[in-house]
Amino acid sequence: MLALNNKLLLCCHPWRLAGWGCVLSVLLIPLVAMQFTTEVQWTGGDFLVAAILLCSTGLCIELAVKYGRNGAARAGWALVVLTSLLMTWLNLAVGIIGSENNPLNQIYFLVVVLVVLGSLWARFQPQAMSRVLWLTAAAQIGIELLIQLTDSGAAPVLNTAFALLWLLAAALLRHSPALSSAVKPEA
Repeated sequence: MLALNNKLLLCCHPWRLAGWGCVLSVLLIPLVAMQFTTEVQWTGGDFLVAAILLCSTGLCIELAVKYGRNGAARAGWALVVLTSLLMTWLNLAVGIIGSENNPLNQIYFLVVVLVVLGSLWARFQPQAMSRVLWLTAAAQIGIELLIQLTDSGAAPVLNTAFALLWLLAAALLRHSPALSSAVKPEA
């Protein structure tokens, strides 16, 4: 009976309900807006992509909360996931450089790929992931330099903001304990 109560409490935890409620709300906002204005025109494909992005973000945050060893680790991983979502969503919706149709915007997807592959390389260990995020922040600034050198537009505020978010996540993860620490034998 106690195990059933614990599972029910985990399922209905207020933070969990709030998180998934936010996912549902973000999906409902354009649906409701389409009823009142012609400026919002989402297709079924738009809703599908949004649902996949938001649900995968929610699941990744659930994993971060479950496996994070402390608050800093949980916050760091959640920030990594939310920054990746924000970059992807912004790039798909309006584009970071010019419009969403600018082919140079594709380079931002490489940053998210760098984070995903870096997570796998780091085996989701916080300290190793911290180094990956330092590299990611450098790549973000490198993109801005590339944009400036090729005179392809400018997004210095956004690129700096994203770099700072990557660095904040790196700082949070740097001082977090490893996911599986070796057990010392007793003497």
